[in-house]
Amino acid sequence: MGPDGGDREPWRRADGYTLFFPSGSVVTANQHIYAKMNYNPEKDFVPVTNVVSGPQVLVVNASSPYKTVKDLINAAKAQPGKLTFGHAGIGSQTHLAAENFVNSAKIDAIAVPYRGEGPGLAGLISGDTTFFVGNVAAAIGHINSGRLRALGVTSKTEFPLLPGVPAIARTLPGFENTGWFGIVAPTGTPNEIVQKVYRDTKKALESSRLRARFYVQGLAPVGNSPEEMGRAMKEETQLWARVVKERNIRVQ
Repeated sequence: MGPDGGDREPWRRADGYTLFFPSGSVVTANQHIYAKMNYNPEKDFVPVTNVVSGPQVLVVNASSPYKTVKDLINAAKAQPGKLTFGHAGIGSQTHLAAENFVNSAKIDAIAVPYRGEGPGLAGLISGDTTFFVGNVAAAIGHINSGRLRALGVTSKTEFPLLPGVPAIARTLPGFENTGWFGIVAPTGTPNEIVQKVYRDTKKALESSRLRARFYVQGLAPVGNSPEEMGRAMKEETQLWARVVKERNIRVQ
């Protein structure tokens, strides 16, 4: 309790009224990147439901000589440490997506952090970086206008909003990277409340109007159970622990 009798950390209130809507990286990757955090995702939160998820898209400047994912990988292998990729900030989903691609392709490329995805894409358009792995909603306007060229999507198969753009998995078998947003609650929140929030969210996601709004943003509703979300988070946490270690991503 604080000196005034209030909670010193109100976000820890397990009262059913305190919920969080983080991106996946906040609860599965950041604990491996940052030496100090004021929360522990595995101890301080319980999963409720993954609300929406969607792939990212690998893009280059429209004037880039790289026409395919293979072209980009070959160029990076021929020039270790020369190619650069922008991202929305350390630990962001665009950063992790790019690092996962670089790690899977076994190439050496330099990360260039920006203050947000918009500035990162602007840097690519202006020629300051070589490639970017961004959210579909943020990149699709630049792709359709001809400022950027899409080389591949991070989903297992082609993505409807980007017809004709192949999955990166065609070049890197088994590769997949998904960005997502979900609901978690402070540890200790009564299970009946967790289950009710899950059921209510799942029902809300059945709305065709809501699904259409997600679709144009490159997102699809999920609505999985707390148990399913928990298992998926554990698997993803293991993935990012490995990628962060192999790519030596660390913030003190």
